[in-house]
Amino acid sequence: MSNLVIHQFSLGTWDNFLYFIGDKNTREVFVVDPAWGSDKIVAEAEKNNFIIKGALCTHSHADHVNSVHSLLKTHDIPVYMLDKEVEFTTWRCENLNKIKAGQILKVGNVEITTMHTPGHTPGSSCYHVEDRIVTGDTLFVNGCGRCDFVGGSPEVMYETLKGLTRNLAPNTIVYPGHNYGKTVTSTIADEKNGNPFMQFDTLDGFINHRMAGKTRNTPALIPKEES
Repeated sequence: MSNLVIHQFSLGTWDNFLYFIGDKNTREVFVVDPAWGSDKIVAEAEKNNFIIKGALCTHSHADHVNSVHSLLKTHDIPVYMLDKEVEFTTWRCENLNKIKAGQILKVGNVEITTMHTPGHTPGSSCYHVEDRIVTGDTLFVNGCGRCDFVGGSPEVMYETLKGLTRNLAPNTIVYPGHNYGKTVTSTIADEKNGNPFMQFDTLDGFINHRMAGKTRNTPALIPKEES
């Protein structure tokens, strides 16, 4: 029987989803994309009897990392971000560890594999564990991440989305970084069949749809740091 637990909860004014991924027996977890209030994150962990052992960042946009600094004031834990994202961004924190695509991180007896899924940012990543994937701002329920921000690329995002459907089992459960869909999770099969951004057979069609009304290299919005 699997030891895996993935606990989804929502914080902030931008409909962010945060996650605890870890071992349901030891209660050790990593928190994915700590943002919108470290006090709220810690309270959620305590409510569920979780022990926070690390932080996983899907990318460096502020709405996904704006509570890392405050969390580190109370929890001396490693913070993991894909090496390509660290090289792209000026954002830094204490205990920052660069990880590589395909690297396996272990919490309790659960192994989490890092996937490089660029397009939203050059170093965007997803975290794959067993038959589930936490997708950050790469793939949403019935959507995908914006590609007009600095570092974004619709050309790259098109290939990333194709790769997810090609390389992951159809029944893989998708846990998105924002609550933008009609459901809070989905599957790769459902997204392949119903997500409008995954219905294009040509790159030009995808670019026209994803970039409609948008200008490349738009500065990313920056929400304030939250404690």
